[in-house]
Amino acid sequence: MRATLLAATLAMAIIMVGCGEKGAGQGSGHVSDAEPRPRQIKQEQKPQPETVKDEVAKKPSQEEQKPEPGPAPRNIPGLTPQEVYLNLEIRDFKCSEPELMGPDNQVRWTCEKQEANSEYLVEINSSDANSVRLVEATVITSDPAHADAVAQDFLGYVATIPYEGAHPEEAKAWVKQNVGSKASAEVGGVSYTLGGKAGRHFLKLENLEG
Repeated sequence: MRATLLAATLAMAIIMVGCGEKGAGQGSGHVSDAEPRPRQIKQEQKPQPETVKDEVAKKPSQEEQKPEPGPAPRNIPGLTPQEVYLNLEIRDFKCSEPELMGPDNQVRWTCEKQEANSEYLVEINSSDANSVRLVEATVITSDPAHADAVAQDFLGYVATIPYEGAHPEEAKAWVKQNVGSKASAEVGGVSYTLGGKAGRHFLKLENLEG
């Protein structure tokens, strides 16, 4: 009888222990399902600040920044200022030192000579010391009877300046023929222009083609 009671008590204890473990397992599973899981928050990526390298990359290259080349200077081919003023100094002209003129720093030489009834002036304009853009010669005389003859002699001499492709005798003959009138011609690719009035005559030489 005692053995039977002990066996029954042991069986009840085992049953109670098994129920307790099952209940604990179910309770634990229920709590686990109820806990919220951490969510992965997708963060928006903020734009990164531009670096110095990025800014340089946006700038135009040095080749793009180069200014467009300007038109070529309209120089009288093969003529230098020295060839003009040295030939004038042979005829007793006094020539100045080169002067910078205007915003483009053009260079100008001035040669002058005075006689009893006449004044002579030659201006040499250039963009540098080794080229000539324009030669303008002027003669003013107070003797109307000899004004044309004086102009023919002086301007005819200036017309023979030695540039590349020049035809000195042709140019001189044209000047002598047209002194006293307004006229223009092209000799060896260089433009010759005559003009003036009332005892004042001028001759202008320049390259119009560039």
